Amino acid sequence: MPPVERLLQETTERVQPLETAVNRAWWDAAATGSREAYARLEELRNRIDDVFRDPRLFGRLEAAGAGQGRGGAPVERALRLLYLEALPRQVDRALGERMNRLATEIEREFATYRPTFRGEERTANDLDRVLEESRGEGELREAWEASKAVGPRVAERLLELVALRNEAARAVGFHDFHTLKLELYEQEPAGIGGFFDRLDAMTAEPFAALKDEIDHRLAIGLGTSPEALAPWHYRNAYFQEAPDVFGADLDGVYGDADLLAAAAAYYARVGLPVEGVLERSSLHEAPGKDPHAFCIDIDREGDVRILLNLRGNERWMGTTLHELGHAVYDLGVARELPWALRHPSHTLTTEAIAMLFGRLSRNADWMRAAGLVDPAAAEALREPVERELRAQMLVFSRWAQVMARFERELYRRPDQDLNALWWDLKARYQGLAAPPRPAGAADWAAKIHVVVAPVYYHNYMLGECLASQIQAAMRADLDAADPLVPGGPEAGAWLAERIFAPGASLHYDELARRSTGAAVGPEAFAEQFLAPATA
Repeated sequence: MPPVERLLQETTERVQPLETAVNRAWWDAAATGSREAYARLEELRNRIDDVFRDPRLFGRLEAAGAGQGRGGAPVERALRLLYLEALPRQVDRALGERMNRLATEIEREFATYRPTFRGEERTANDLDRVLEESRGEGELREAWEASKAVGPRVAERLLELVALRNEAARAVGFHDFHTLKLELYEQEPAGIGGFFDRLDAMTAEPFAALKDEIDHRLAIGLGTSPEALAPWHYRNAYFQEAPDVFGADLDGVYGDADLLAAAAAYYARVGLPVEGVLERSSLHEAPGKDPHAFCIDIDREGDVRILLNLRGNERWMGTTLHELGHAVYDLGVARELPWALRHPSHTLTTEAIAMLFGRLSRNADWMRAAGLVDPAAAEALREPVERELRAQMLVFSRWAQVMARFERELYRRPDQDLNALWWDLKARYQGLAAPPRPAGAADWAAKIHVVVAPVYYHNYMLGECLASQIQAAMRADLDAADPLVPGGPEAGAWLAERIFAPGASLHYDELARRSTGAAVGPEAFAEQFLAPATA
């Protein structure tokens, strides 16, 4: 056996069982919220860190050239990705354990915390419903403030974690954790910064026009003026989703629907069955359970699960389709690949697939094909849902600017007034002025991604852009206006062959070039969602 193949085999034998154990512990912790499960998760994180921290292993990976280049044959590519896993672990063990302890502790706080609203503990779904449905000023503001209440509880510990992450990044030769994280994603800081600058230039004017329209419609519904609107009036805790102001009333469509049955039937129709995923998953609200949603591939052998907290509304229909999009990607990776390559090409490529499917919840033809509305209702919905989807893409693009730029500055200068930075960015990119904030407010710290998925959010936006590229390529290759709606096996087969099967054997830009004809960029997204506003 050649030395590089031996190195890959030996490393896989050490890492694979531990990573599977970490994933199972994370699942148990998220699904139950138990202290024992989170303690087990912390212990296993330390153990896998110890494996990757082994200086002899790291030296062998370096000597094999794993730190060089982004391409290579499967064995070389697998070693490259293992090297990137090992790189941030080349720090003092005590430092690594402190980071794991803090991160796990804060994760549990987010997962188990239930804010108090009007004297009662409420779930995130409860607060979302108030923000979406209430028209009472006091009730809206109280619900919005409750959604931020976790921030002050975790902010001090989160800042300690930020400092530790920066210390660890500097120990392995990087200016800060943000820069290190981009290196681990095989991304260039200048390239990511340039992407968001281009996207800003493309979206600023269309978003300003859209927000004027949203403000006008919201003000009429609230019986006030656009100038009097505050952040709690936008029907979402962060204005990361577009409020339904175009008359679609999709919550009415999905309110009594069987969301899981609709999703399962659709994925079966495109040749990507998900029944096994749903059987293994945690789908409904429960005490102590993480109130968010995610997909996890436990073992890279087929044990793929999703976690949901289902309610009968459009948001959870879209979320169900989104998380199952991650799942079918995980299941579609070629099993003959080395274990280290048996996952999506990149975070942004799996987000692209999840977002491609998640958009269907705002598609009138999809709702008709799913049996949720009749043809006449679908036709009546067509124009408002198209406007709502376009609004959602614009709103999200501006919210992603806030998150991407905030995290960059968080790690560059964590000692600055972070709440002021947060609201400066929200004013610039979302057009939201800061309301009066109480002493000790830490609105920035209430967003869970800052803890559990640090320096991740930019990949959501890159994923939206790749989703538009994939959709355009599928239309051309399959000669269909929209191969995903109503959907047939040819759509699933295209995705399975072009996107899923290569796994992580290709850098994401190379995967995009091969499947869509271009590296990941904002042009297809702009053509799909911005052109109507500028035509």
